[in-house]
Amino acid sequence: MSLKRKLFSLSLNLAVAILLSQPLTVLAKPNPQAISTPDQLISAVNSLRLSYGLTPLAVHPVLMQSAQSQADYMASTGEITHSRPGGGTYTQQLLALGFPLSGDLSLGGFRAENILSSFGPLDWNGVPPAWQDADHMNTMLSQNFTHIGAGISQNGDTYYFALDCAAATNTGQMQESAATIVASAGAENGNAAGVSQFMVPIAKSTARPDGKVYHKVQYGQTLWSIAIDYGTTIKKIQALNNLGEDLTIQQGEELLVLENATPPPPASPTPATLPTILPTLTQLPATPQMVFPFTAVVAPTETQIAPTPATAPAPVSSKLLVIVLIVAAVIGAGVAVWLIRDPKSD
Repeated sequence: MSLKRKLFSLSLNLAVAILLSQPLTVLAKPNPQAISTPDQLISAVNSLRLSYGLTPLAVHPVLMQSAQSQADYMASTGEITHSRPGGGTYTQQLLALGFPLSGDLSLGGFRAENILSSFGPLDWNGVPPAWQDADHMNTMLSQNFTHIGAGISQNGDTYYFALDCAAATNTGQMQESAATIVASAGAENGNAAGVSQFMVPIAKSTARPDGKVYHKVQYGQTLWSIAIDYGTTIKKIQALNNLGEDLTIQQGEELLVLENATPPPPASPTPATLPTILPTLTQLPATPQMVFPFTAVVAPTETQIAPTPATAPAPVSSKLLVIVLIVAAVIGAGVAVWLIRDPKSD
């Protein structure tokens, strides 16, 4: 055996011996994150935002307080709800605690809340199924929001989670209408209090003849929500509109969201519907009748036959009657004499 082969064989045997001398270690996939603290939930949401190219949200003490109080309330009642104890609203709670909420406060302002419960810590292997719809995803990915807070409470083996996100005013000061909103009566329903931040639903536009699709931004809409509805990405919309990395869009702004889209087929002209007119008897043409040279005899029915009254004899003059009687008497007398005369007298 050559020297090279001996060295290779020796090295291989040495490597096998070293491996066999070590305890067997099984490499496994890292376990999904089990979230049991508010900080872990906030970190998971901000990591999700980063994966979409969005700026992480800053933690705000008011949102931490509102979220924790809601988690505690759900744990004490066993109910998953956005309703606040005492009948106040989510918006009123934020304003009363001093959060400088932006947006139209009469519509609730720019704020949203995701809630859920789980048996044990929350298994964050990607977004939980209960939060994967557009409204809940918008709570975590909206570019309108600037701050975040989270609360987790436990009742037995059940964990209750509340995630609060909101947008602060540019000045950091409360809006003038805040005091009026806090003092106003009325409670929001579940949707209004929670995931909805009163974003106007997106109505998709159709392609123009050149294949371009434009969308006019409405109240509360974000680049993320627009991209989702049109089946595109934030990056593509930014590139089409020369936005750079800017995620800020304004209400009323018209954005080019798609190119080379298929325009809808032209509407087929609908033939004018002629009114249906049913001819009346007077509108029907007269049918010529055959004229016979005799008069048809119609047999009378029983009801048509009337008894013919007897014709009364014409009145006779009394004088004429006397004369007739005299003449009759004379003739009768003559005949009688002739019949009884003696035959021998002839």
